[in-house]
Amino acid sequence: MYVCICHALNDKQVTKALENGARTPASVFRHYERQVQCGKCVPMMRDMVQSHCANQCPSCPSHAATQHPPSLPEPANTENFPYGIAAE
Repeated sequence: MYVCICHALNDKQVTKALENGARTPASVFRHYERQVQCGKCVPMMRDMVQSHCANQCPSCPSHAATQHPPSLPEPANTENFPYGIAAE
């Protein structure tokens, strides 16, 4: 199923980014070297992040160090894009 139509990201690709340590929609986009376009996918990605983190996936690098995602995510694309995006 497609999650982001703008960048043709499907649920398997989002899950792969989550398994590789992404914890926000913005970090999923950074994983694929993309940026948010229309933003309609952000709520679904947030739900996928919450579900993924709630399941405590043992293959995730961050679960080995901590049981919870960081409380304050890093800013999205600050080095490339001076404006903030709502994908955090």
